[in-house]
Amino acid sequence: MTPATLPDALFSPRSIALVGASGDENKHASLPHQYLRRHGYRGDIFPINANRDSVFGERAYKSVNQIGRPVDHAFIMLPTHGVVDAVTDCCRAGVRCATILSNGFAESGASGRDRQRELVEMARDGGMRLLGPNSLGVINLPDHVALSANEILSLPELKAGRYSLISQSGSLIGAVLSRGQERGLGFAKMVSVGNEADLGVSEIGEMLIDDPATDAILLFLETVRDPSGLASMARRAFGAGKPIIAFRVGRSEVGEKLAASHTGAIIGNGAALDAFLRDIGVIRVETLDAFLEIGPLVKGRRPPSGRRVSVMSTTGGGGTLVIDAISRHDIEIVAPSEGVVRNLAEQGIAISRTPLVDLTLAGTNPRTYGAVLRELMASQDCDLVVPVVGSSSQFRPDRAVFPITSAVQHDPAKPVAVFLTPHAEASLSLLSEADVAAFRTPESCADAIRAYFDWRAPRQILPAGVPNGIAELLEAAQGASLDAKAAGAVFAQLGVPMASERILPAEISAIEQMSLGGMTYPAVAKILSQDIAHKTEVGGVIVGCADEAALKAACRQILASVRKAAPDARLSGVQVQPMLRGIGEALLGYVFDPTVGPVVTLGVGGVLTEIYRDVSVRIAPVDVDEARRMIAEVRGFAPLRGYRGMELGDLEALAGTIAAFSQLAFFDVEEAEINPVLIGRQGDGVVALDALLIKGGRRDEV
Repeated sequence: MTPATLPDALFSPRSIALVGASGDENKHASLPHQYLRRHGYRGDIFPINANRDSVFGERAYKSVNQIGRPVDHAFIMLPTHGVVDAVTDCCRAGVRCATILSNGFAESGASGRDRQRELVEMARDGGMRLLGPNSLGVINLPDHVALSANEILSLPELKAGRYSLISQSGSLIGAVLSRGQERGLGFAKMVSVGNEADLGVSEIGEMLIDDPATDAILLFLETVRDPSGLASMARRAFGAGKPIIAFRVGRSEVGEKLAASHTGAIIGNGAALDAFLRDIGVIRVETLDAFLEIGPLVKGRRPPSGRRVSVMSTTGGGGTLVIDAISRHDIEIVAPSEGVVRNLAEQGIAISRTPLVDLTLAGTNPRTYGAVLRELMASQDCDLVVPVVGSSSQFRPDRAVFPITSAVQHDPAKPVAVFLTPHAEASLSLLSEADVAAFRTPESCADAIRAYFDWRAPRQILPAGVPNGIAELLEAAQGASLDAKAAGAVFAQLGVPMASERILPAEISAIEQMSLGGMTYPAVAKILSQDIAHKTEVGGVIVGCADEAALKAACRQILASVRKAAPDARLSGVQVQPMLRGIGEALLGYVFDPTVGPVVTLGVGGVLTEIYRDVSVRIAPVDVDEARRMIAEVRGFAPLRGYRGMELGDLEALAGTIAAFSQLAFFDVEEAEINPVLIGRQGDGVVALDALLIKGGRRDEV
């Protein structure tokens, strides 16, 4: 017999050994055997049970090696202490792939990690691949493989489909499968990856890209264990026209430590991981319903260029619910164009040019509803149409639901997202069969639309092009944290415009004896210390020093206050800068996230940035075009964009500064921040007023 390929052994094994199989149908270890046969598995099943001669009428064996025939896949259900021997047995028997249901490995602490490492080394030496530990198994509905202990497989029938799921949560497979069956949505392949000791999300995703039965890949993520592998897989999937849709839970590891900067606190909510997923072309939804229902909206499509939506409805209230939900996102609700109104009038159908095309009772018929939908779908003035159907979807699908399926089949080019206001399972199944995206709630409909409009092609990785001398500046700095002068020198070398400064000594007696001629007043005095990140919290900043006497008095007050508040801090001096004014402020931050790598963050400057979280986050580095998009995402910069005739800020200079600052990604920097970057009027440029940098945080390359 020809040895099975890894994808075949994983998804479509010709033979399966159930290690630890039970003949008691009430025990958990009996379920995979029962489910395989219940759902039509046609291959060989070899129960492994040292105390039985047969299990459910099939011969049992004391070990896999005793079978004496090739085995493609082993499913190991033993207690933790028995797994190592089982893996040894499988390797001796030449098993191609094994799934480990058992727990008690890396998730349980240091000793568990050692056990898991031993398993992987043993399997590699024996030429076998592992799924898990902590894996609930594999389901391949088109090929009738139900190799799992998840009790949702107790259902007598399971609908197959063309969407495949990779989940870091084993139990979620059952939830997705159950909810999908209720919606008439089927799946192709479903994999619980568990601890990802060997086979993980990215490698399994690569197999699904090559799978002709899979049109889109769903990811349920708790973290990212292999960011480079996931990025490579996502880029290849995008090129192959197979969208990847992610539903993420959990938080970034950065949020678990006390960050020195505002930036660290801002991205601690998982914003870095979200930015990473967007950067590699993954579609990210925020609701479980949208995760299940978005597939037909993105399948076979590419990222859109606009964000305009037309909404039509047989119920004014239902249409308003959707519009309210969509309006929470940066999406434009557009009224029908004059051309659409004119074309419909020629057909004897009158509609108004309002954001909601409300057809109500008079329009709830196939002729009117279908004509309006077709005209909106043909219009170049919107990028997506939302047809809303009220009670008729539950009792008379011929009136509005059939026209939707007909219009989409006639012209599949324009995306359509349907919202049904009642509980209309039959109509939802009809729409699903026609591969039309249909939603049960206005929130999930809006979330899916937002995710579709946020979808981007994977961003190209920028090559290193930074000026010389930065590595030397970092190496010359003493300690991990740089004071504002040393950090500012690094930023200036990158191309960030820094404010002029003069450094006074850290002893007030020396300052008192100095002549401070040539200073620009009013001035700002700030403590200079590599140990103090937030100067205002220790009384380390005084603004508005009007003359030399006021400046010396400010230095005296700052030094006394800081020595009292932070007696162990190393003081390098007092940094004096001219008191500059602009028309806006920005916070520019950088963090090397332990999960996804270098991240650049932009927000409105000031001490309250981390409270408002009005920020834009990207994987670094970024170019000027991407920096412009970051600026556009920050709502607080609306005044600087000319909101209601307000004076324009020099946002182009800010974009250049963001791009320059983001090149910290090429160096061994853990955290950096400029707060604030002062934004001048259009044409006047920007200038950085403060600098924070912590180096040497990168232990392993992400």
